[in-house]
Amino acid sequence: MAEINKDTLFKAVRDGIISEDQCSRIMTLDNKPGSGQAEGKKGLNYIMAFYYFGALIIIFAFTYFLVSQWDQLSTWLILAIGLIFQVVCFGMGGYLRKKLNYKISGGLLVTAAIAITPLVVYSLEKIFGIWPVAKSGLDSAAYKDYWMLIKPCWVYIEIITLAVAIAVLYWVRFSFIVVLIGHTAWFLSMDLAELILGTQNYGEAFWEARKWISIIIGAVMIAIARLLNRRTDEDYSFWLFLYGLLIFTTATAFNWLNNELSALLYFVIHIMFVVFSVRWQRATLMVFGALGIYIYLGHLAWSIFKNSPFFPIALALIGLLMILGTVSFQRNKDKLFGIKAS
Repeated sequence: MAEINKDTLFKAVRDGIISEDQCSRIMTLDNKPGSGQAEGKKGLNYIMAFYYFGALIIIFAFTYFLVSQWDQLSTWLILAIGLIFQVVCFGMGGYLRKKLNYKISGGLLVTAAIAITPLVVYSLEKIFGIWPVAKSGLDSAAYKDYWMLIKPCWVYIEIITLAVAIAVLYWVRFSFIVVLIGHTAWFLSMDLAELILGTQNYGEAFWEARKWISIIIGAVMIAIARLLNRRTDEDYSFWLFLYGLLIFTTATAFNWLNNELSALLYFVIHIMFVVFSVRWQRATLMVFGALGIYIYLGHLAWSIFKNSPFFPIALALIGLLMILGTVSFQRNKDKLFGIKAS
């Protein structure tokens, strides 16, 4: 049963279509039997802050604190702890969502369970002798380096984590899971690049290839977010926009600001982000578009016009003209286009 739109019910009461008593009875149908008090609403509030903070604590515990004790704990024990917490988080998350109708808290527990997957896979690889060992007899990489170092040995971990996250997303339909998918896809692209290009030659071509892979991954995430934008009840596109824009803006800044022509392209693309932020109603596009514009202007200030005292004055005048021009457009657009100002 789809969730009841309360605004529609209130409008029906105002229009005299249903009574207030009928409205109250219909709204009670939205809560499942035995659910008790309804879950807090989404938004910037203390309930959501505690929810997300709790989920991040679980994730952080299994990405740093537990693995930092690897010398004191055996691989089997770490695997057991990881699996137990994963089962508990999956089980409690499913119970909260399905039985109590606490979809956000349940979804966050499920997300935390997915985030434990890399640790579980790494432990299994070590136990079954799949994990690569350096010639000195030491591990080629420790799990605590997973979030910091780019290495081909992470590829299997990322593929399995990505598969688990996508499968669980199909079952749970919780948008925050997309963060793990985006993050893992980005890491996978970096590690695959090193696996394909090899680790023997870290020349300029190698680093250029890695930058372009990041740019492509970011652009693909933005494109997928655009396809999903405003088309689903659960807002999956928000996190894809956020992650895609973060990757794209930073990767292009490192890659394109070395040449003035490509730097100008960087500037134009981020202006288009600002334009489409209004068209698609996405604040993230506005934020990263503005960030890209500021980065380009900073590049001009420090590289092209470094010794020019008139550059900041020119920038200030441009900003002033943009504001005044926008005000003038709003006041006169009915004369220009025959429409009323809004």
